Amino acid sequence: MKKLVQIFKNKEVVGRIFFTIMILFVFRIGAAITAPGIQVNEDTLDSSNNIFALMNLLGGGALQNFSIFALGVSPYITAQIIIQLLSMDVLPALSELNKQGQYGRKKIEMATRYLTLMLAAVQAYGIIQTAKNTDWITFTFEENFINYAYVVTVMVAGAMLVMWLGDQITSKGIGN
Repeated sequence: MKKLVQIFKNKEVVGRIFFTIMILFVFRIGAAITAPGIQVNEDTLDSSNNIFALMNLLGGGALQNFSIFALGVSPYITAQIIIQLLSMDVLPALSELNKQGQYGRKKIEMATRYLTLMLAAVQAYGIIQTAKNTDWITFTFEENFINYAYVVTVMVAGAMLVMWLGDQITSKGIGN
């Protein structure tokens, strides 16, 4: 109990905890905002027999509403894994960057972010198509390339914002 009291006496720790809670609050707000042009068919959601239940669980509940944060941090985590695997002497250029210290880490982080952007677009399109084909969602507008691209762009922007929120928690909050 004394340790807990000491923790809350430290203003820096209290500030970091408060900041983290505020970022989580922002995430929950974003997770409640349905992607534009999408109507979720609640009666087709059967969490007992599909992979969407697992994805929804891992995404903080954002997928159930087909929210702007539906992708969560999964594109970023996937990109990190791919870059780490490729930097293990598969791509010599990445291996060299890995050995260059801070400069190399910054370049690898930038490559990870670009790969995140591409993976988020692919995942967003895949989720939209799968959800549409299973009658989980319907579009409230005409189904054409421009409208698909619009929804994909919103979901990619949401994934990038979630990644940024995670970076903010790492730098100014508690945890990573």
